[in-house]
Amino acid sequence: MIRILGINAAILLAGLVIAELIFGSWIFGPSWGTMNIPRDVRRIFDVSGLYGGPQDAVYTRDHWGLRGSYKDLGAIDILTIGGSTTDQRFVGDGQTWQDYLAQDLGGKVVVNAGIDGQSTVGHLRAFDRWLSQIPGLKPRFVLAYIGVNDAHLQGQQQWDDMASPSLGRRVERYITNHSALVQVVSTIQGTLKAHKAHVVHGGTDVPRGPWIAGHPPALDKTGDVALLDAYEQRVAALMGRIRAMGAQAVIVTQSRSDYRVTSTGEPLGRGASPQSVDFGSWAMQTAFNHRAMAACRREGGICLDLGSGLTFEDGDFYDWVHTTPPGNRRIAAWLAPRLAPVVGQ
Repeated sequence: MIRILGINAAILLAGLVIAELIFGSWIFGPSWGTMNIPRDVRRIFDVSGLYGGPQDAVYTRDHWGLRGSYKDLGAIDILTIGGSTTDQRFVGDGQTWQDYLAQDLGGKVVVNAGIDGQSTVGHLRAFDRWLSQIPGLKPRFVLAYIGVNDAHLQGQQQWDDMASPSLGRRVERYITNHSALVQVVSTIQGTLKAHKAHVVHGGTDVPRGPWIAGHPPALDKTGDVALLDAYEQRVAALMGRIRAMGAQAVIVTQSRSDYRVTSTGEPLGRGASPQSVDFGSWAMQTAFNHRAMAACRREGGICLDLGSGLTFEDGDFYDWVHTTPPGNRRIAAWLAPRLAPVVGQ
């Protein structure tokens, strides 16, 4: 009996090894290394504590780590890159701003390649370590929704490196990125298990008005010039990476929930005292946004200053920077008429 069990175990082990070699990527296929790219995942997040609407948000990413529907990697109209405000982990499939943008553009194929926590430092590495390894990926446009994480770049390095600083975690990711069996188990677990949203999303109360006008600071006296210069250089480099893959670059700036911008571009803040209005976040973010637009114009991209042009409303954010489905509808409605002439209806 022991001999029979041993033979059966050996046959099973040999079968698993053969299956891993055939269906995994140990020998053939792209080498994903230790990258922290969610792939072949279907997760259900309980978002009842973040914003109104359905309790569960279904979050899926495919074998290549992309989010959204497409039939052909070579026929993607718009590929979006960015951090968590692009990824939108706690917004369900069908309710991201990419989903709404595709609808508003008459069914154009808009695919999401956002990575939670990344700044432009990570986006540059993503082209070298991830996107370049997706066979046949040829989007017509790459839309970079950027600026929020770069304004808070310190402490983001582990996400920009696209690998965990922990050796154990890197080994785990290496196995996960190459093993077919682990991918199957992870997919099943993700389908069956519900997760609570992380505290970095929704960890603070959403700022509310009253929003009042005042005397905002001069932007040329706002922020660290060295950090702003470095950001402008990274945006230019990012556009070079986009052109190198045969796509046209679209640079889109961002806003935050702790201030408002009117339809004429006038900032509104909250009263810090009877005699002053708090414009600190507006000044910091707008300084970075202006540098992105300067790099974009200089490099000949499609430059959309959403941060200064879109008026958000209460209920559009569920924390400082992450938008709700209604906020996503507003983003798409602002982008669509500006992109339609170049993307085509």
